[in-house]
Amino acid sequence: MKKTALLVALMLLCGITLQAQIKQIAEGPVFEEPEDGFAKMLQFKNGTTMFAHIDPKKGIDVRRYDAAHKETAVTHIDPSYGKLKNGSIKGFFEINGNAVLLISEIDGRVPSLYRIIIDGKTGDLADDQKIAELNKMSMFSGYSMVFGSVPMPDFFVRKDPDSDNYAIASFNSFESDRNKRIEIVAYGADNTEKSRAYYNSPDDRYKYLKYLDMAVIGSEKVCVLAYASNSQSGGKDGELILAGLDKGAKSVTLNELDFARNEAVSWGLARYSPTVKQIIISVTIKGRGNKYTPLLAFVNPYDKKVNRVDAASPSARIIDYPKDEFDGVPVNLFLNADGTFSIVFEQISVSVVSYSGINIGPVAPGSSTSWLRNIAIVNYSKTGEFINDYMIRKRHDVNAAYLQPYYQSTRHDMGQMLYKGNQYKSFDFISAGPRSYVVFNDTERNNDAQEKGGVITIEGVSNCDAFVYPLKGTDLIPKRDYLFGNPESKKEHNLALFTVSDYDKQSNVYATLKLENQHGNKGVKVIWLQP
Repeated sequence: MKKTALLVALMLLCGITLQAQIKQIAEGPVFEEPEDGFAKMLQFKNGTTMFAHIDPKKGIDVRRYDAAHKETAVTHIDPSYGKLKNGSIKGFFEINGNAVLLISEIDGRVPSLYRIIIDGKTGDLADDQKIAELNKMSMFSGYSMVFGSVPMPDFFVRKDPDSDNYAIASFNSFESDRNKRIEIVAYGADNTEKSRAYYNSPDDRYKYLKYLDMAVIGSEKVCVLAYASNSQSGGKDGELILAGLDKGAKSVTLNELDFARNEAVSWGLARYSPTVKQIIISVTIKGRGNKYTPLLAFVNPYDKKVNRVDAASPSARIIDYPKDEFDGVPVNLFLNADGTFSIVFEQISVSVVSYSGINIGPVAPGSSTSWLRNIAIVNYSKTGEFINDYMIRKRHDVNAAYLQPYYQSTRHDMGQMLYKGNQYKSFDFISAGPRSYVVFNDTERNNDAQEKGGVITIEGVSNCDAFVYPLKGTDLIPKRDYLFGNPESKKEHNLALFTVSDYDKQSNVYATLKLENQHGNKGVKVIWLQP
């Protein structure tokens, strides 16, 4: 009897320890699950929270919660663009206490960008206007994108995580003047324009410029990472360029980055680290077949000096894992307050039946399937030295999606497309420094499959639950636990819509949507968690 009591006590203690690693601190009231359009969560500096659902036909629904996590407003906004026909969410962030929502739309073959400002205190519409417009696409533009590999005209948005400054890059891929294909506009905390300039081809040498990413450094500078070449495929004649737009300037400064010269670069990422005052760049170099080599570089945005270049990949214990050969690509990079950072890799393969290339996005409907497999989290020091890494095994099949390297970096600032449950089939990384976590929905049948056996592929999520992986210790594969506790019944499941979540580092609070299906009653509610 004593042994049994001791065993029960130990089991309870272990359960308490697991649950204490990430705890729920509040929950909001249940509301109807959004299933179409786009959605995104936003936590404000004052502790309030806003959830926005952008319905293509019905407009924008906003839910506001105060610092005590009580729902204070449910409002509806009818945007000036009307119905969203071919649009996407380019940004949703806080500026000067209000929420700024940037939405692109293609109406009459004209790509346009709308800025909608939502009052942070009431959830009501504060301002709504079109702020950018690209050239009208001709009837033959679609053929050029499919058969000529011409990129889709688009808008790109980045906000400085440490200030209320943001920038918009307009990519006019069908502009005949090669020096007017990328335009950069910097905005301040009052949402007014501070600088505007075109990203010119260096000495007019390159025919093609491809936008990769952008970093906003306070109100002083915007840096845009681009790939320049004389052929659409790049390669022998291509190179990376970092352009800088200074405060009040009408032209950009250009810096050719020699470390990727004559290589084909399709994707990239740029993050400014205030700790080391350098831009951390991650790019993928295309090799033979579908193999890619990730590179990690440090560039000083002030003296334009490249200070470090290394191949970036997980350690041999992940690459040589016996059950699964790991060939993942970077999907995001997370900076910590002390300057350390993590690169998240994921194995991605895409099956394309017929893909028009006209509706490219983080999750774009089409005749494609993205197979998302194992992930690896590699932790680095503030100067780029390897610290440690972890691997997590999973298998998610995302139908009607064309996902590429760094897709999570793009999704982080954008709204998640809600499309046939795809939004539930992706992981999230909670970058909380020494207490970081990976979360995603999975079946309980994979509980024992992490370290042995085959992992079951998730195609539908009706029988899945939310799981959490604390990244700690020296084990290659971390132990996982139910995020919301083990369901009482086999018929009851607790999912989370991680792809719309928001983690606030200052308060150390993670806000997400929890989907509950209790006895046939289905609904969602905002959940606040503390790592």
